[in-house]
Amino acid sequence: MKSLRRIATALLIAAALSCGVAVGEPAAPTLAAPSRAVAPTVAAEITLAPDLHLLRLGAGAYLVRHVCPFVCNSVLVEMPDGTFVFGGTPGFPNSAQLVLDWIVREHGPRPVVAVNTGYHFDNLGGNAAFRAAGFPVHGSDLTVRLLAERGETMRALTLGFIADPTSPYRAAHAALQFVPPDHVYPIERGLTLHFGGEEVRVLFPGPTQAPDKVAIYFPDRRLLYGSCLLLAGDRTGNIAEADLGHWPEGVRQLMALPIDVVVAAHGPRLDPGLLQHTLDVLARHATPSQP
Repeated sequence: MKSLRRIATALLIAAALSCGVAVGEPAAPTLAAPSRAVAPTVAAEITLAPDLHLLRLGAGAYLVRHVCPFVCNSVLVEMPDGTFVFGGTPGFPNSAQLVLDWIVREHGPRPVVAVNTGYHFDNLGGNAAFRAAGFPVHGSDLTVRLLAERGETMRALTLGFIADPTSPYRAAHAALQFVPPDHVYPIERGLTLHFGGEEVRVLFPGPTQAPDKVAIYFPDRRLLYGSCLLLAGDRTGNIAEADLGHWPEGVRQLMALPIDVVVAAHGPRLDPGLLQHTLDVLARHATPSQP
C-alpha cells in the first residue's frame, strides 16, 4: 500500500508540474501539407467549456485539451468511414460527453471508438461516457489489471492533493468512476484498427514512463499521440513506475516512424522534435550535472 501511495503521489505532483500551460496557447500542425521546415500550427480552436478546448490540427484531427485540474491532452481523429477515434480521454466523463455532444451537433450521429493509453485517470477518465453511449473502448490487459489494483488508491490520493474542499475538481474526482475498457488486447501484441481504408496502430514500445503506456499512430496522417511516454517539459515528471533503462529505447522505436505531428499527454509542443527532447530530458536525468 505504501508503494502504491508513493506511485500515485508522484503521478499527481508530476502532472501539476508538467501541465502548467495556458489553454489555447499556439502550437500544432497542418496535416494536409506537412513540412519539417515549418513548425506545426493550430488551424482553429473550439471552446466546449472553460476547461475544455478542441484545437483543430487539420484534416479532421483535433487535440482535446482538458484542465482537470492539470492540463491534459488527448486526440480526436475523423476516419474516412465517418468514425471518430478518441486517443486517450478527457479526465472526466462529463467532459468526454461534451466532446461526444459536439460530434453529434457538428457532424450528426457518428460511431466513436476510444483507445485508452494507460491506467492513470487522464488516460481513461472519460470511459464511463463512452461505455454509456455504447461505444467500444480498447485498452490493454495490463491497463485493466493496474486499474483494478490501484484505482481507488489513486482516487484517495487525488482528493488529498486537491486541498480546497470547495474545488469543483475535488468533487469531480470524488465522483469519478474508474471504468475499464471493454475491448481488451494483449499489450505485448499491440493493436491495429481499420476504418474505411485508414489504419490506426496502438504501439507498445515496452515499459517507459509507466508499465502500460502505449502510443497511438495514424500513419496516413503522420500523426503520433505519445501520451505520457513523451515529455514536453524540461523535467522527467512522474518516474515512480518508470523503467528508466528501457524508456529511451522505447522512444527510439517511435523515432523510426514517419512523423510530422506529435502530441504528448501534457504540454503545448506538437512537433516531431518532442521525441529527441524526451531523450535529452532522460539523459540529463541519468547524468545530472555536478555542483
